[in-house]
Amino acid sequence: MRRLNIFIATLALVAAACTGSTGGPTTSSSTTSLVVTTTSTTPPPTVVVTPGLPAVSIEIWVPGDLVSQVRDTAAAFEIDTGIGVEITAVETDTVLDQLLADPSAGPDIFIGPHTWLTTLTDTGIAEPLPAGSGVVAGALGAVTMRGTFFGSPLALDTVVQFRDTNALATAPATVESLAAGCPNGDEMVPCLLLATDSVDGHYPFITGTGGYIFGPDGFEGWDADDVGVDGAEALAGGLVLESIVDGAGILGDGASTAADRFITGEAPLLWGNTATLAALDIGGTQFTVEPLPTIAETTAPMPVRVTAAWVNAFSPGKEAAVQFVTEYLGAPLSADAIALTLGMAPANIGFDADPHLVPFIETARTGDPVPTIFEADYAWEQLATAFDNIRGGDDASESLSDAARTIRNTPEPEVPGDEEADA
Repeated sequence: MRRLNIFIATLALVAAACTGSTGGPTTSSSTTSLVVTTTSTTPPPTVVVTPGLPAVSIEIWVPGDLVSQVRDTAAAFEIDTGIGVEITAVETDTVLDQLLADPSAGPDIFIGPHTWLTTLTDTGIAEPLPAGSGVVAGALGAVTMRGTFFGSPLALDTVVQFRDTNALATAPATVESLAAGCPNGDEMVPCLLLATDSVDGHYPFITGTGGYIFGPDGFEGWDADDVGVDGAEALAGGLVLESIVDGAGILGDGASTAADRFITGEAPLLWGNTATLAALDIGGTQFTVEPLPTIAETTAPMPVRVTAAWVNAFSPGKEAAVQFVTEYLGAPLSADAIALTLGMAPANIGFDADPHLVPFIETARTGDPVPTIFEADYAWEQLATAFDNIRGGDDASESLSDAARTIRNTPEPEVPGDEEADA
């Protein structure tokens, strides 16, 4: 019932909203031609797109730093189809609120994180799309709801291991072995740097032993009432973390500090995401990028975050919009340029990727998309506290059990108008 109430309240927002502008966004027309090709020989699944009016032009809202990349791709589309593309630079944080206020006043296409999926599908804003060929499985799963694809993945992020090859010639075989430390001359020192504020980085201590945060649900994707953080499997992973803390220890403060300490040689291993890669690339350290070691003899599923292109179901030119997104914007060359600009790994691997990015792609193949239900943000906050407590020496089982109890009592989000209804 709680989910239904939120769904109804969200629909009410859309129905009662007034038309508004984006508050003065900047727009751009494409001018540079770029031929984009795909390499797939397998046609994507057939998706029925609800017809709109014939498009003379379509509009796409993009983060400001992507205008140049999208302009190049739009130029090819305009040449091939004769349909113009208007590019509007927007702040990503404002897009979802504007669409919820009045989707019919929004653009034909918009770019944003996969964590919008549940809201966009519950409100009918996202148009179904065919699955792009060559898209990494974990990224495709991030935009899938009830067996239907609703977004075109452009870029992805996850967590991998960075290893200082001068300090450690071979990667450790298991996560458990990190408890013994790594050799540094005649002594053993902590092997691992891991930012204390990174829940994504601590994720394998939940999933590597068979645990989970939310159980599956056939309708929403995740069952907020099935919290597995205090299940036997997750608690076993917490004990692995505790053993490393009690053994050689784990170094690391914030993400940027952990990267700096890796560069200065304080530990030979660092777990981090694509932002970490960017920091290390300018740090001068000789390193390799690789998937995490196994834990409990298993390759732990890692959290996957995706930036995707979405088509507005309220768009009068949605047929042209779907064509632009699936055949041009999501094609390998375009997706790679977008991912590079965002500092992420490409979600479409239709060509050879940068070797440093391959481990991100490989890890994402079997990864878990970060849940898109509203309870996920609250769960991440509670897990951050739990992992910080374990890192500080608290009992792992108690810390994770406390987090689970709090997650089960996630407060419902405030919906505008509820105050008047309650009165």
